[in-house]
Amino acid sequence: MADKEPLWNAMAAKYGLTASYQEVSSWGFGDFVFSWDYDMFADGSKARRFGFHEYVETESMFYNLFDEFRRRKVIP
Repeated sequence: MADKEPLWNAMAAKYGLTASYQEVSSWGFGDFVFSWDYDMFADGSKARRFGFHEYVETESMFYNLFDEFRRRKVIP
């Protein structure tokens, strides 16, 4: 993604975004997560067995995050 900074800067100028290219992601973490060469499966049942019963509905969480990012002018 290193070559995408000019594209981000053009979008930021066009839409009045406030976040810099370096602020919109942890690029090293993204490289780590998306470079795995195996599948990962996770199960939350152990956490529920130990009393962690609350959860956040995924779709609502993303819509709330996108609304917040728009309010803060991170995304158009």
